[in-house]
Amino acid sequence: MKLKARHGFLLLLALALAVAPGVSAAAGSTAVALEPTNQTVENGETATFDVVVTNASGGVGAANISFSVANETATITQVAFSHETAEVTTTYASDNSSATLTGYGLDTNQTGSVVVATVTVEGNATSTAETMVTPHVNALGDEDGNDYTVSEEQSAQLEVTTSSSGGGGSDGGDDSDGDGGSGDGGDGDTESATVTNLSVGTTDVETGENVEVTATVLNDGDVTTNATVNLTVDGAVRTTKTVSDLDPGNESTVVFLLAFQQAGTYNLSVGGEWATVTVAEPDTTTSDPVTTSTPTETESQAPGFGVLTALLSLVALVGAARLRAE
Repeated sequence: MKLKARHGFLLLLALALAVAPGVSAAAGSTAVALEPTNQTVENGETATFDVVVTNASGGVGAANISFSVANETATITQVAFSHETAEVTTTYASDNSSATLTGYGLDTNQTGSVVVATVTVEGNATSTAETMVTPHVNALGDEDGNDYTVSEEQSAQLEVTTSSSGGGGSDGGDDSDGDGGSGDGGDGDTESATVTNLSVGTTDVETGENVEVTATVLNDGDVTTNATVNLTVDGAVRTTKTVSDLDPGNESTVVFLLAFQQAGTYNLSVGGEWATVTVAEPDTTTSDPVTTSTPTETESQAPGFGVLTALLSLVALVGAARLRAE
């Protein structure tokens, strides 16, 4: 009888270990975003994006996040946590098209927007091309071991360009919005590109939501040009795009994606065209808040494992009682 009781206790303990990560209390809802939302690099150069938990309520104690690139325009060279961890594991696909970062014991800022990790990608294109870098959250917990509900995973755009070669004159000027091309110093022909239209997908968003900004670039000069345009936010350059080999009289559309982490009114500009976006905090009020009691801990724990420890203690007590009874 005692042997059966011991077997039953071991089975109960194994079951608790198997299901413990899924029984954590909810830590609230948050989005996970890559910032900045858009970067441009030359072939062979790298860009690093921050992995941001946009609405932490109890810090971040544990995470398992996978990353991928949409095509062969770039490869993932490194994923890493931004804080010290008790344990960390990284895995990469053989072609570096994806990677996974896992760790626990993080000690981060407790509330608001929290940077938990970084992902670095390298441009790998023979001509100007774009790709999306996307996070996928497999698990995310606060420092007490409670699970966050991830409401949205926000990708970032990477544009890879190649260095232009060949001669000509000097740069044809660089105004504050960067809508000029490079001069060829040739036979009196002029090189010019102008932004003729700017549109915003929505002018009213919440913090953390993506805003799509579209601009039309017109080559109104006499020669083929590479036109570089800047997206500015309140006068500061946020991101840059280049349209390559735009023939005279032709137009090309560029698309920017950006997100704001603080509420307010922002003025956007591309090549002298303006738009205004109003950003509000999300409505997080609830009609019937629920208070969850947390068992008192008797010894220090690594962040992210409070619930697991409490559950295993309960299993041990139940198993010991069964052994004494039999």
